[in-house]
Amino acid sequence: MMGVIKSLGVTAKHAIKGDTFTVEYPDESPGISPRFRGTHKFSLSRCIWCRMCEEVCPNGTIDIKMNEKREGEEYNLNLGQCIYCRLCEEVCPVDAIILTQHFELNAGTKAELEYSMEDLMDVPWYKGVDPLEAREPDRGAWIGTGEEEDVWEPGSGTEPAEAD
Repeated sequence: MMGVIKSLGVTAKHAIKGDTFTVEYPDESPGISPRFRGTHKFSLSRCIWCRMCEEVCPNGTIDIKMNEKREGEEYNLNLGQCIYCRLCEEVCPVDAIILTQHFELNAGTKAELEYSMEDLMDVPWYKGVDPLEAREPDRGAWIGTGEEEDVWEPGSGTEPAEAD
């Protein structure tokens, strides 16, 4: 019973102060974390068709078709199936695929969320986004700056520094 009274007190305190946590979407755009995992961006010019993204995908979201000469013919992406785990982005050796901060998807059926290579070139979140530049703010958070305090050696007796 005390827990209910305490939580009502916290709610009343915020209501009286006028603090709001709700964003009036779509009139206001919500703040998005730099590590947010949104829809994919695929760079056909960077891709070397190694198929590592397809192999690492845990649920078959990415489907790549090759011809007899091992040249890529089709790159298909099923966003209705994706769990946005970011494994495809991490495994790509040439940064040909990234997860953008775009999250506004709508479709009447799951089939409408299946994109071919040609479809992906016309979607709105592809316009004017370079994969490497879009990834840059997040990259430092994942790999660190290379400074002495960022490097942690196992057995050094100190705990690794927490990421911001």
